[in-house]
Amino acid sequence: MLARTDSRARALVLLLAMTVVAGGISTRLVWWHVFERDRLVSMALDQLAQNQQIPARRGEIRDANGELLATSVELQSVFATPPSIRDAGLAAALLAQVLDMPAAELRKRLESDQPWVWLKRRVTLDTAATIRTLDLRGIGMLPETQRVYPVGGVAKGTTIAAQVIGYVNVDGQGQYGVEGAEDAMLAGLPGSVTAQEDVVGRRIADSVYQLSDPVDGSDLTLTIDAGVQNLLEKQILQTYTRNHAVGATGLVMNVRTGAIIGLASFPSFDANTYQATDPARFTSPAVSRQYEPGSVMKAFTISAAIDAGAVTTSDTFVDEGTLQVGDITIRNADRFNFPYGHGALTPGDVLKLSNNIGAAKIGLQLGRHKLYEAFRRFGFGAPTGIDIVGEAKGVVWNPDGPNASGDLTAAQNSFGQGLSVTAMQLAAGYAAIANGGTLITPHVVAGWTDRSGAYHEVAPPAGERIMRESTARTVLKLLTGAIDDGIAKGASIPGYSIAGKTGTAEIAGPVDVAVPNGVDAKGRPKTKIEQRWRYIEGWIDSSFVGISPATDPQIVTLILIHRPRTWGRYVMAERPEEVYAQLMPQLLDYLAIPPDRPLNPVALP
Repeated sequence: MLARTDSRARALVLLLAMTVVAGGISTRLVWWHVFERDRLVSMALDQLAQNQQIPARRGEIRDANGELLATSVELQSVFATPPSIRDAGLAAALLAQVLDMPAAELRKRLESDQPWVWLKRRVTLDTAATIRTLDLRGIGMLPETQRVYPVGGVAKGTTIAAQVIGYVNVDGQGQYGVEGAEDAMLAGLPGSVTAQEDVVGRRIADSVYQLSDPVDGSDLTLTIDAGVQNLLEKQILQTYTRNHAVGATGLVMNVRTGAIIGLASFPSFDANTYQATDPARFTSPAVSRQYEPGSVMKAFTISAAIDAGAVTTSDTFVDEGTLQVGDITIRNADRFNFPYGHGALTPGDVLKLSNNIGAAKIGLQLGRHKLYEAFRRFGFGAPTGIDIVGEAKGVVWNPDGPNASGDLTAAQNSFGQGLSVTAMQLAAGYAAIANGGTLITPHVVAGWTDRSGAYHEVAPPAGERIMRESTARTVLKLLTGAIDDGIAKGASIPGYSIAGKTGTAEIAGPVDVAVPNGVDAKGRPKTKIEQRWRYIEGWIDSSFVGISPATDPQIVTLILIHRPRTWGRYVMAERPEEVYAQLMPQLLDYLAIPPDRPLNPVALP
C-alpha cells in the first residue's frame, strides 16, 4: 500500500510539473505569435533582406552659354558575395582577364569572410556583358554613374576650369569647386529597392516589398563663359611657362554683379583622372591661397583716406627716401634709383610711382584704427562668400591687438605688407571701386534647372556700400592716371582707358637659422639650428589688377604670378601688366565691349 501511495504521489507531482511547463510554453507561444509577431516577422525579413540603392541622375553643369562642362554616364560595378562562391580559384581566374586585375587579388577578395565585397567599380557596358556570360554564382553587378568632363583644357592633361568645377569621387560625392559646394543640389536623392533572399543568397521571386523612386539632381548653369575661360587659360599658361613660375592665376569678374566669367590657375588637372593628381591642385588658388599683396593695396589706403576726409587729391606728402616708424625703416622699391626719394607727392603720384613712403604717410594720417576698419569694410580678413569650396579668409591684424605693432602695422599695411589676402578678395575690392562703391559677392553659379525643366536664377546677396560714390569715381580716375602716366604703362591698350595697379611682394619661407643654445663645458656659447620663416631673396608674388574700360567699367581682371624666376632687381620674363595687355584686346573683342578712346589715326600715303 505504501509503495502504491508513493507512486501516485510521484505521478501527481510529475503531472503538475508537466502542466506548469506546458502552460509556460503555451504562454510563451501565445506571446511570440500574438504580441511579438510583428516584431519577429520584421527581424526575420531584415535577416533575409537585400537592400539596394537606385542611383539618382546627377545634374549636369553647363557654362553661361549652355556648353556642357560636366555630365554623367551609366556604368556597372561588380561585386561578390563570398559565402556564395563555390570555387574561388576558378572564379578569380575567369574574372582576372575580364576585369584586368591580378587573379591573386581577386581570389583574396572572393575568399573574404565578409558577406559582400566590391570587385571593381564602374566597368564598361561591354565588360559587364562579358561577366554576365560567365554566369558565376555569387557575382553580381549594380548600376553606377561615372562623372565625365568632356571639354579639355588648353594644357595637356587638363580639363577646362577644373579648379572651378571640381570632381566627383568614386563614391559619387562632389569634391572641391562647384561639385563640392553644390553637391546636395547636383546629387539628388537615391531611390531604394528591398527584396528577400533565401538562405543561400538567391533572390526570392516577387519579394520586392518596398520601393522609393530616385529624385534626380538639378542641372547647374555657371557664370563662367567657356570662350573667356579658354582665352584666359591660354594666357595664364603662357606666362606660367615663360616665367618658370611656381603658379599663375587669372580672374575676370563683372564689376556690377560679381559674376566670375573666367577663372584659371596653373598648374591644373584633369578632372576625369583626378586620382592621379597631386591633391594640392584641387583647390583654386584664387580663393584658397592667401598671400601678402604688395602695392595693389595702396588703392584701398587712398580710397579710405579720401572717403574719410583725411586727405584730398591735392594734398602732398614728402618722400625723403626713408621713413622711420618705431625701430623699422621703411623704404621705396625704387630706392636704388632714387635714394633721396621723390619729394612732395599727391595721392595720384603715390599710385603712379607705387610709392611706399607716400602710402604709409597717407595711412598714418588717416589713423591706424580707421585704416583697419576700412580694410575690413573692403572685405579683407573675411571670406567673400563665393560658391566654391575651400575659400580662405586672409589675415588683417588690428593694429592695437596683441599680434600687431600699432603705427608700424598700419604703415606697412598701407602699402600691402604685414597682411594677407586672396586674389578673389582683391578682385572684389577693385570691383567696388569700379562700380561706384558697393562691395558685391563674387559667384560662379548663375542658376539651376529643376526636374520640371524650370530655370531658377540665383540671386546673390545685395551689395554693401562701403564708400561714397564720389570717392569711388575719384580713385578710379587716379588709377587711370597710374596707367596713363605711371610705371604700369605696360598695361595700356589702344582704344581703351584702363584703371589699375601693379603689386610686387616678397614671399616668406622656411629658413634654417642658428640660435643660441647655452654654453659648452668651457663656457663657450653653443647654437642650435631652428627653422624660422623669413623673406627669401628672389621669391615674389607679382600681380596686376585692371578695370576696363575706365570710363564705363565692365570687368575687373586680375593677373597673379607666383614665384616667377627672377634676376637682377626682380626682373622677370613677362610682367603681369604685360600679360594683361596681351589678353584684354581678345577679351574685349569677344565680349563686344566697344572702345572708349579714339585710336591713333593711321597716316595716309
